[in-house]
Amino acid sequence: MTNLTQFFEKVQSKFADLKILSLTTADGFSIYCHVNNRFHVEDEKVAAVSSSLISLSNAAAQQMMGHALESTTIETGTSNMFLCNTQYNDKKCVLCIVTGVKENIGHARYFTKQIAQLVSKQ
Repeated sequence: MTNLTQFFEKVQSKFADLKILSLTTADGFSIYCHVNNRFHVEDEKVAAVSSSLISLSNAAAQQMMGHALESTTIETGTSNMFLCNTQYNDKKCVLCIVTGVKENIGHARYFTKQIAQLVSKQ
C-alpha cells in the first residue's frame, strides 16, 4: 500500500485543479482515496459512486455500442469526473479523478487513462 500511496502522491502533480483521486474495487471498496481538503466528501461515498457509475457505463457500452468501455466523463459547470476501468493486484478496479474548472478537460482525460494503465502494472 505504501508503494501505491507514493505512486498516487506523484501523479497528483499532473493535475492543475485536482479535487479527488480514488482507486476503488469494482464492487465498491476503497483502496486509495485522496480528497482535496477544500472539497468535502467521504471515501466510502466516492467508492460507492465510482463503482456504481462504472458498472452502469460498462453495461451501456456493451449493450448499446457493442464494445468494452474505455472511460466515462461527467461534466458539470464547476467540475469534471473521469472514470476508467483498471486492475490492481489482479482485481477489477475503478480509477476516479475529479477536477475543477482550472483543469483542461483533454489534459485530465489523457492523464486519467495513462494513470489507469500504470495502476494495472503496479
